[in-house]
Amino acid sequence: MPEWFFRGGLAMWPLLVCSIAGLAIILERTWALQRRRIISPALAQAVEKRPATAEQTETVRVLSESDTTVLGKLVQAVFAHASLPKTENVEAMQALARQIVGRMERGLTTLSLIAELGPLLGLLGTVIGMVNLFEDVAKKGLGDPTMISRGIYEALTATMTGLGIAIPALIAYMYLRRRIEVLVLELERHTNELLTRLYRSSPS
Repeated sequence: MPEWFFRGGLAMWPLLVCSIAGLAIILERTWALQRRRIISPALAQAVEKRPATAEQTETVRVLSESDTTVLGKLVQAVFAHASLPKTENVEAMQALARQIVGRMERGLTTLSLIAELGPLLGLLGTVIGMVNLFEDVAKKGLGDPTMISRGIYEALTATMTGLGIAIPALIAYMYLRRRIEVLVLELERHTNELLTRLYRSSPS
């Protein structure tokens, strides 16, 4: 560990835990939310292909059976409930979609907490450092400027570290949230297209 880490006081240890947890969440979610893992290009193209014939719909069904992406699971569910009225199929899709979105957002609450907690832990470290500084001043007086400047440096180290953790965590959180929103909108578009195709000649 670098020397400045130990100078930051006790607050540096929870900040270290936050930084490790935040980095792990960012890397895992970035990997998990790759478009190819959520939406299969071949299946999406098949769903959107025109004209929407019965043969093309069957092609979509066959493709979905071996598709492990989120879109593949949604398409499989659409065909599994194809015998139900459209409204009931839509309700089943909505319930499944809520579960899928919940899994896609896994870890983001913790990442948001890290972004909020980082500055507070840094501030706590600064307050502790200033208390220690004033305690030293009360005991030894103001005769040593080096002691005072070193105490201020140590106190501000925690704040700097907290902000250094919180800012990237907040940027990553906003980026991942936006990425999920874009992917969910695309999933919804493909699912609605397939539902429309299945029930085009059937009453709702």
